[in-house]
Amino acid sequence: MNIAKSSFQIIIAKVVGSLSGFLAIVVFSRELGASPLGTYYPFLALLGMLAIPADFGIRGATEKRISEGNDVHRYLATAILLKLPPLLVIACFLLLIRGYLVQYLGTDLVLPLIVALFIRESGNFSIAVLRGELRAGETAILQIFRPLGWLIVGYFLFMRGHGVHGLVYGYIAGSVAMMIVGWWKVSIRPSKPSVEHARSLLDYGQYGIISSVGGYFYSWMDVAILSVFVGAGIAGTRVGIGAYENAWRISLFAMMVSQAIATTIFPQISRWDAEEATGRIENIIPTAILPALLIVIPAFVGTAILAKDILRILFTPEFVVAWLVLIVLMAEKILQAIHVVLGRSLQAINRPDLAAYATVVAVIINLVLNVILIWQFGIVGAAIATTVSFAANTLLHAYYLNQFINIQFPFIEAAWSTGAASVMGIAVYILHSVMQIQTIIDLFGVVLFGVLVYILVILVSPTIRTRLWNLAGPAIIKRIA
Repeated sequence: MNIAKSSFQIIIAKVVGSLSGFLAIVVFSRELGASPLGTYYPFLALLGMLAIPADFGIRGATEKRISEGNDVHRYLATAILLKLPPLLVIACFLLLIRGYLVQYLGTDLVLPLIVALFIRESGNFSIAVLRGELRAGETAILQIFRPLGWLIVGYFLFMRGHGVHGLVYGYIAGSVAMMIVGWWKVSIRPSKPSVEHARSLLDYGQYGIISSVGGYFYSWMDVAILSVFVGAGIAGTRVGIGAYENAWRISLFAMMVSQAIATTIFPQISRWDAEEATGRIENIIPTAILPALLIVIPAFVGTAILAKDILRILFTPEFVVAWLVLIVLMAEKILQAIHVVLGRSLQAINRPDLAAYATVVAVIINLVLNVILIWQFGIVGAAIATTVSFAANTLLHAYYLNQFINIQFPFIEAAWSTGAASVMGIAVYILHSVMQIQTIIDLFGVVLFGVLVYILVILVSPTIRTRLWNLAGPAIIKRIA
């Protein structure tokens, strides 16, 4: 598998998908305001919560076992069989507590929730199988369908007067498209399942589910707890929830490169681990971390200066309440850029148990701090809780992974990136102080100016130029050829 080429394909897909999803956020935020999004985002939070027991770590275990290259047909059949019972049990449970769900969400979305859960799990499972086949690059196009469906179908239904329900149906439509194309691409055909293969999947998956819980806490627990506080009349409003989640989604733009690389290297490191090629694993980790740092560091500096303008121009002044949240979350993305590489590497060398231990600690910190800090500081407290818990998670993953392989962190390159980002920040601050940002064109111009300044400074370093070319050069040349 060509890691650089696959990463490039996934990055392009993430850019297109993120832009589609972000365009939808901008449109819906301007048309609906923050309050309706304060219902839609808790719907997604609940969907993410339900996905954990619905999957029970089977998706990650399937990717791991298939990537090892043994009995792939039987592993696929066994995994499919294991995934069905939890989905059916959860669907029945949701119907039993329908009244409570309506109260939590503020509207009746129980049946769409069940449909979305089944379709989402099927689509995500097809992607896991493709990655296990070392075809991560081919999953790139699949990741575009869901945000595009949300934008196109969701906007059409919204214009027809369906409101929040239209957004949910748009999400489901995009998930259906992803599911159909995903399974069409899968080349493995299931054969006879077995108890032995089920035991192997569950042995790995029991730790994977803990990591999934940690991923959910990281992505949605702050929104879920904010929703509980709002529903109980203790703190916050639906407007605050909508503004918080929009700030969160802006910060995710800085993560596209690191997530693409982490997604690509997992099956390859898994294969190298099976072959006991430790040296190759040690070489790939700093190479994977560097491009992510070169993006998240300047993204944080730029956001620290332009946070209010970004929220005001892209959405409406109503969303500026989350300007400090955006800055805190963008700082947290520096930690996450490192964590996604280390976390996937630790799981790929068949130590999901250690990844689970680190996740448990982070989840406890996240939960406790969310309750305390949201009570005291509202949405800013939620952002701080997430950042602190993720710092602990990243440090623990680095400690555990370093017990098996020698991690060479690119300190020199990270320091140079920090210096270049500081120069960029000064230049952007001066420009911002002499001009008024009134339109999206003004905002884009200032951001582009900052990007150009940063690139010019960062490329002064011959070390960074060389490492970036070694990473991207072969893929570029092959693509041109």
